[in-house]
Amino acid sequence: MSDGVLHVQDSRTAKRYEIPIHHNSIRATSFKDIKAPVLCSHAADKPQGGLRIYDPGLQNTAVVESEITYIDGTKGIVQYRGHRIEELFQTSEYEDLLHLFVWGNLPSSEEKANLRQNLAVATQNVPPSVIETIRSFPRDAAPVPMIIAGLSAYLVTDPTSIPSVMGRNLYHGIPKAVDSAIIRTLGLYSVVIGLVASHRAGKPFRSADPRGGFLENLLLMMGLVDPHTGRPDPKHVAAVQHTWVLSAEHGSTNSTSAMLLTASTLADPISCLIGALASGYGPLHFGATEVAYKVMAQVGHPDNVPQLIDRVKAGEERLFGYGHRMYKTVDPRVDFAKEVLEELKAENPLLAVAVEIDRIASTDEYFISRHLNANADLYGVFIYIALYATPFKFAIILSPSRHPRRVKHNTST
Repeated sequence: MSDGVLHVQDSRTAKRYEIPIHHNSIRATSFKDIKAPVLCSHAADKPQGGLRIYDPGLQNTAVVESEITYIDGTKGIVQYRGHRIEELFQTSEYEDLLHLFVWGNLPSSEEKANLRQNLAVATQNVPPSVIETIRSFPRDAAPVPMIIAGLSAYLVTDPTSIPSVMGRNLYHGIPKAVDSAIIRTLGLYSVVIGLVASHRAGKPFRSADPRGGFLENLLLMMGLVDPHTGRPDPKHVAAVQHTWVLSAEHGSTNSTSAMLLTASTLADPISCLIGALASGYGPLHFGATEVAYKVMAQVGHPDNVPQLIDRVKAGEERLFGYGHRMYKTVDPRVDFAKEVLEELKAENPLLAVAVEIDRIASTDEYFISRHLNANADLYGVFIYIALYATPFKFAIILSPSRHPRRVKHNTST
């Protein structure tokens, strides 16, 4: 039974309180009735709002009620709207996940085709100012700040999409406007990624195919194509899709929370996405994939892994790609990442370093006692390398996988 009543007695006043429990949670506002004693010596300890809940880092605080994801970190179970990732990994494309997250169900063939077409249309007619903004950066500039600048350039080309400029709410509680904004935001975001990737590579930007799928067009615009056909390799498209299923949703993460906070001001979806990107690029979020690769590159050879493990145990270094706040068992996504690597026939000398890290750490009591296991970043990085992506592209390829659930959380605010 997950509902009930929490009985609280305040030892300072001897007063008793009953706080409702619903879905194994209580509302923080329920503590407002619990007041400090009148004779409390510290004025700061007597706020009008009653007893406060102190939870640094929101480690045990739910800020949104969502029906999108269920995660059992002890058993290693992940579900999106009741569908296990094992099922979605085998059958779902980007458009399937987007429809599932935003509109609540897997799409019919007609719904999927319409969604794919609408996303492709949203990539067309790129404003010249967006292209000029991205090309104004040095080619070796960090990619995420360039993406944020490109999104900002897109935003200013259409002031009618900005609620503050228009002086009214444009999205909250207006489903049709929200649906259109979701499609537009995802489409233009893929364009900005393509512009950034092509600029850094010194190659001409290739526009999206109006008849292509979202993922195929993303790789096309990024220049990740087969040199013989000039089109993305179908195996690579499938590999990215499989990988995106694994990372599509993980609840109220840092970047999702940032997007929710921005959306709570009734800001436009592009501004909300910019907030999510800025918060998520750190090495403890979706920047972790790139950092994990760089750490393995510094290790260089499996023979050097024991020294890395010793430094980690001594508190001198963090082991990226190992441990996850959600999982107290093996990350269920790891085996799927290994499966994708096998399908791609990935060959990279640093893959042996990752395998050795996993082998040693998984049998070391230091990691076992702390429930630290390999996570998807440890192996996922090599999937992108197999697609001929350089390290700077890791974050910008990974980040769109999370946008369907971000925009859904955004519309729920």
